[in-house]
Amino acid sequence: MSAFIGLSEHYERVSANRLAQASFAALAVLIVSSWLIMPLFSSSPRTRRKERFTPRGKHCYIGGGSEGLGLSLACQLAERGAHVTILSRSQAKLDKALAEIQVRTVDADSGGRFLHPTSLTRSANLPQTHRQSPTQIFQAYACDLTDPSAAASTLHTACRAHTSSSPDYVFACAGGCVPGFFADMPAAKHWECMEWNFRTCLNTVHEAVCAMKKEGKEGGRVVLTSSVLALMSFAGYSTYSPSKYAIRGLAEALRNELQLYGISVHLFLPATIYSPGFENEQRLKPDVTKKIEGPDEGMSPDGVAKEMLKGLERNDFYITYEPVGHMLRNSRGITPRNNLLLDTFWGLVGT
Repeated sequence: MSAFIGLSEHYERVSANRLAQASFAALAVLIVSSWLIMPLFSSSPRTRRKERFTPRGKHCYIGGGSEGLGLSLACQLAERGAHVTILSRSQAKLDKALAEIQVRTVDADSGGRFLHPTSLTRSANLPQTHRQSPTQIFQAYACDLTDPSAAASTLHTACRAHTSSSPDYVFACAGGCVPGFFADMPAAKHWECMEWNFRTCLNTVHEAVCAMKKEGKEGGRVVLTSSVLALMSFAGYSTYSPSKYAIRGLAEALRNELQLYGISVHLFLPATIYSPGFENEQRLKPDVTKKIEGPDEGMSPDGVAKEMLKGLERNDFYITYEPVGHMLRNSRGITPRNNLLLDTFWGLVGT
């Protein structure tokens, strides 16, 4: 009898091992097959995708365009022949930004690579311009984007300089971050961060979308800037991540809805940007947050703006550009799993 029981247990172990091996083999086949087959179901071939994003001669309207990512984006769009309108609360910052869009500084020894003026010696500077044509229109408007009526009025004013009553491409880049522990921050500060990020984004694009729909502007684009922290969050970002998750939800709803009108929507999910506010964020950031993040692998605003434009050329909806972003975009981040194998299976089925 004991021999029979031992044989039965051995058979069960062998069967379990074979089942596990078969399961992992099936999973591997499914992953490889998906990787090979998915390109066949993309919206269009890559060679045709890149032809879609053509900013030359288009009116690009940028909320938060006076510094950081927004200003770098404005300069690069100007270099591609676009008409550019930038918005910010500060008129002084706008005046400085508009001058930078008009004239850039290039180091004679840099092979034409753009360098920030503060990084150059005066003798090495050669003035050039982002402008590609004398007909390009560059505008700057001081506007509080948390005020919906002011945002709407400013958009219509900006469009009067153009033949169209709506911009061609809208970019929502305004926002900020005040890191800290949830209980250490007053509730009012949480709502303030929501206004800085979600409300400014909403007000930047709302009137523009209404005008695009009314005009029947097929081929228009709406680009919302969120963060990789809209894909996961952790200690220290309770004031910041909720607003970025809200922007993500808005982008997903708009993408679905605006297909009806030929208007495409994109969600940009950048990682760390060495923007003017970065040093202040680092001072406020709790030590445990820094430990979770690990060594910082951020990029300059110029580099991040280039990655956004590459994503638009690919016609991506979720635009990520570094390994963590790619992984988070295709995973559940740090959300706990109920069952590793079953959740992985349902994730693949869902995809």
